[in-house]
Amino acid sequence: MNRIDNFFGITKNNSSFKVEIIGGISAYLSMAYIIFVNPIILSQAGMNSDAVFVATIISAAIATLIMGLYAKFPLALAPCMSMNAFFAYSVVLGMGFSWQQALACVFVSSIIFMILTLTGLRVKIITAIPNVLKIAGNIGLGLFIAFVGLKNADIIIFDENTLIKFGTLTDPNTLIACFGLIALFLLLVKKSKYAVFFSMALTVIFGLVLHYFNPLGLETTVLQTLPTLPETLFVSPVSIIKTMFDETMFVAVKTIPEIMTFSGLSVILTFAFLDFMGTSTTLNAATSQIENYDIPVDSKKIYFADAIGSFFGAIFGTSNVTTFIESVGGLVSGARTGLVAVVVAILFLLSLFLHPFLSLITSAVTTPALVAIGVFMFINIKDINWTKGFEETIPAFLTIILMPLTGSIALALSVGFLMYTILMVIAKRHSEVHKYMYIISFVAFVYLMGEVL
Repeated sequence: MNRIDNFFGITKNNSSFKVEIIGGISAYLSMAYIIFVNPIILSQAGMNSDAVFVATIISAAIATLIMGLYAKFPLALAPCMSMNAFFAYSVVLGMGFSWQQALACVFVSSIIFMILTLTGLRVKIITAIPNVLKIAGNIGLGLFIAFVGLKNADIIIFDENTLIKFGTLTDPNTLIACFGLIALFLLLVKKSKYAVFFSMALTVIFGLVLHYFNPLGLETTVLQTLPTLPETLFVSPVSIIKTMFDETMFVAVKTIPEIMTFSGLSVILTFAFLDFMGTSTTLNAATSQIENYDIPVDSKKIYFADAIGSFFGAIFGTSNVTTFIESVGGLVSGARTGLVAVVVAILFLLSLFLHPFLSLITSAVTTPALVAIGVFMFINIKDINWTKGFEETIPAFLTIILMPLTGSIALALSVGFLMYTILMVIAKRHSEVHKYMYIISFVAFVYLMGEVL
């Protein structure tokens, strides 16, 4: 026990084993929904949900163990909710990539991320990009994810005249999604640390009531789209682990030659950018929630754990693994060391036995989680100074609005980067533009020409 204490610095950080373990359990419960949501989202890109379920758990466990044992930091990692949405809805369904090619892009981007981290270039790139565009990118991504969540549940549907409109509550999936959103909002107002988890659980319960009691008199075909109780509560994970080996294991590596194109490069760079931007945002958010606790936001070890997580995630078969904002729940509980991450990793591995409960999760059930991400990211809009000049607010506005409207994160970021540099030069504020930003803007220009011509 003394060796463990000394290794993690538990006493040194004014903590205890009890606090660290409780913090780990708290962090896990805050982010456990990802093991069910990620397979549902990536299955819409054509991936086997059982294989993704296993890949999600194993990659999260490995990355979180590295965070705990190597970086010794009290945050956990898992496939990122914004990155899986970008993977499925933008890269595969929007740009026409196969899921195998998208996985290859994640794999290459993780290697780039590791190189940027170990060489210190990551800090230089982050420094070059103005804060207004970093914030706008997060806000736009949040709106895009929330829009996808609303659309998946048919809360928002297509309309010939207005393009989109509110759906109808006669659709049971729309009804349970709306119920879940109301539950989410109430829990957020009550400042529940487990708002996402509990709102999804309540959505499942409501869906089960509609399914098995059928108070609305629904047809059998409609009932089959609602959450279903698992046939058994215990199933050996051996078969689904084999599924991962057969379906997704090493597919990313084998598919690398297919993404050696300009469009493939743009997706790779977008994945890499979103990955290290997301980690920076998470660490900053953690800092803001914990008083008198300084988090080393530029720690190479923390970012390396993040990059290696995406590396293993792509190998096993899931989208980018990154530091999970919900795992701040461990810090809020008073935990301060890497033991938190070790506890979370162990609980993730035990989650392999929860596979039967996947039948409870439908697209409608994931809606509260997707909308919650949008809410969390949109809060950052307060950090943009909208009165500083149109040369800053116009690029920010375009970045935010184009993400949900075009469904292309890469395009929105490229427009924002390019317009920022051009308008700052026109406004005679070119001295405030970092030299690397001119290079980034040139790359954005080339990408945009390839998209629109």
